[in-house]
Amino acid sequence: MALTRENIARSGLKLLNEVGLNGLTLRLIAADLGVKAPALYWHLKNKQELLDEMATQMYRDSAADRRPPASAEEWEGVAHGARALRRMMLAYRDGGKVFAGTYLGDTSLVGEHPLRRSIEAGLDEGRASRATFTVYCFVIGYVIEEQAVRPMPGEFDERYRESAGEAVLGDADARFEDGLAMVLSGARQWLETT
Repeated sequence: MALTRENIARSGLKLLNEVGLNGLTLRLIAADLGVKAPALYWHLKNKQELLDEMATQMYRDSAADRRPPASAEEWEGVAHGARALRRMMLAYRDGGKVFAGTYLGDTSLVGEHPLRRSIEAGLDEGRASRATFTVYCFVIGYVIEEQAVRPMPGEFDERYRESAGEAVLGDADARFEDGLAMVLSGARQWLETT
């Protein structure tokens, strides 16, 4: 197998579920791929580039899931994308941390603006982008916090058992939906009033 950025990223994602972000090293990935660590530096300069490539691969692999139904209204499409983004990150231990702040190496994955029709009808594109970016940031932040308590499905960090209340220990899906509804409502209202 030829060494590529993609198979390095896929190895990183596989190992991420085993060792978490703190345990993931280029040396570990090299061993998984059967090469010496310096061979990886021909493809990636450092760990941040590795994380960028892993996030890009995560995003690429989830493209079909993120695509809203053709019949969806714009804001339903934004909500659909938010839910898909959460599922994408939850598929990997520390997926939220890996995805946060990374640079997507394939900009063709971004696609058209989810509020494109409203922008074409006169909505300021910069404001629309700030609104949807706020939704995006909510999802990433929520997943990072969710994975702190529940690193992987079926796992629970017992440190939270006594100190956390229902807001942390309760139904994560229901809490996500409540938060998403609040953020979407606020974003829509902000766009309508200013």
